[in-house]
This record gives sequence, C-alpha cells and structure tokens, in this order.
Amino acid sequence: MFLDSSRDILNLGITFAVVLIAIFICWAMYYLIVMLKNVSKMTISIREKLELVDNILKLVKDKLEKGSSHVALISDSLIKMVGFLIEKHRSGVSEEKQTFRKKKK
Repeated sequence: MFLDSSRDILNLGITFAVVLIAIFICWAMYYLIVMLKNVSKMTISIREKLELVDNILKLVKDKLEKGSSHVALISDSLIKMVGFLIEKHRSGVSEEKQTFRKKKK
C-alpha cells in the first residue's frame, strides 16, 4: 500500500503544507499586484489633476499680468483726466471771480 510507514505520512503532510504555502503565496502575490495596479492608476489620476491645476494657475497668472498692465494704463489716464478736470474747474472758478469783480466795479 501507499502509506506503509510513518515516514510516508510525514512526506504526505509536508506535501500538503508546501501546497498550502504555495497557494497562500500565489493569493498574496495576486492581491499585491492588484494593489500596485490601483496605486498606479491613482498616481496617474493625481498627476493629471495636478497638471490641470498647474495649467489653470498659469492661465490665471497670465490673465493677471495682462490685466495689471491694462489697469496701470487706465489709472494713468484717469489721473491725467482728473488733473485736467481739476485744472479746468479751477480756471473756470477764477474766471467767474474775475467777471464777478468786474461786474461789482
């Protein structure tokens, strides 16, 4: 028969243990590979989102730089226009005073 001695039983036990260890290692490797695949997908997704955020920030930076140059031009123009209006108003007030004084005399 197949199991004639205790040594045969020991060899059969060792065989089952090795088979179970091999099955466990295969199962663990499968889940490790699946986890690494998911981590890879997450890394790619995060990289894409960071690139999108970087592009948005570059766009905002460009818009602000262009807008700031326009704002500087507009503010200079407004300052000159306000200065002109104040000058005109002052000259108009002084002319009114002179005409008022002439009328009094």
